[in-house]
Amino acid sequence: MTQSSVSTGELAVSGSKLHMRQAGSGPPLLYLHDELSSAWSPFLELLSKRFHVYAPDLPGFGESARPDWIESIDDAAFLLADVADALAEDGRIAVAGASLGGWLALEMALRAGPVVSRVAVAGCPGIAIAGDPPADYFILTPEERTALFFNDPSKAPEVDEDHMIRNEQMTARLVWQPRYVSPKLGGRLHRLRAPVLVAWGRDDRFLSRAHGEALVEGLPDAELTVVSGSGHFPAIEQPQALADSFMSFLVRS
Repeated sequence: MTQSSVSTGELAVSGSKLHMRQAGSGPPLLYLHDELSSAWSPFLELLSKRFHVYAPDLPGFGESARPDWIESIDDAAFLLADVADALAEDGRIAVAGASLGGWLALEMALRAGPVVSRVAVAGCPGIAIAGDPPADYFILTPEERTALFFNDPSKAPEVDEDHMIRNEQMTARLVWQPRYVSPKLGGRLHRLRAPVLVAWGRDDRFLSRAHGEALVEGLPDAELTVVSGSGHFPAIEQPQALADSFMSFLVRS
């Protein structure tokens, strides 16, 4: 695969500054990364063959500053809605996300309205299901997390210590209580008018497939696809399969 020319820079929006990578040509696609790593990846490389991919470090993650006022998923979603407005072409942009980034993609789309044309998410938390919570991310050791998240632990991303600490701190700020769910999200999903693809790793041991099914049931226009050979992070373990699913969905008219 020919490597895209990835450019890096800073996006200033609503008084905040986000570090951002971008590559590719075609319609715009805003990608919101997972809680582990914001690095450019083989998955993003595949998407950049079809889209102009914008991949910012989420606020407080990677090299992005954390605005003091961002204390919750809701706060971050409002900032990301402004990001979508800034990057849209002809008033429209597609959005994708993985894990925590997928949750933020849905919450952001609820706030951004018609500017978001389509949404594709993978392993997306957020829905509260009685008796079926996500595994407790914050009590697990790094080794336990890797074993839980991946079918093939060797595929876990390498993240430098400074970024790992920042990512961990910001994840805790956003999802500490209640752990990785929002009692409000289920009651809001009917407001999301954009079509949504929900992808799930067949062997996800962090978050049961029931969470993906609940998202699809609550959204007005949504479908579920299951990615074989993957745990919680199909973008990392099965990048080609997930990219193919995302791209075929996101280019539909």
